[in-house]
Amino acid sequence: MNKTTISSKGQIAIPKRLRERLNLKPGTQLAIDIHGESLVLKRLVPRFPDWRTMEGMARGGESLTNALMEERAADKARDEARIQGR
Repeated sequence: MNKTTISSKGQIAIPKRLRERLNLKPGTQLAIDIHGESLVLKRLVPRFPDWRTMEGMARGGESLTNALMEERAADKARDEARIQGR
C-alpha cells in the first residue's frame, strides 16, 4: 500500500513510482469518484470518449454484419478454390 498525506491546502502528492507506472505527467487530468469510504482517481484520456457519448455513432453507415458476411464468403470461395486446385 502506498501512503500520502493531505496538505493544509487539501492537496496530495502521488508517489513517483505510481506516476511513472500510470504515465501521469504534469497537466494530466484525473476524475475523482467516491466508492464507499474510498476515493478513486481515474486518468481522463481525451482521445477516448466516454462510451455513453458514442450512442448512435454508427447509424446510417454500411452494415458491418453485411460487410463481414461478404468477407467471409470471399474467404470461403478462396479456400475452396485452393482445395480444388490441389
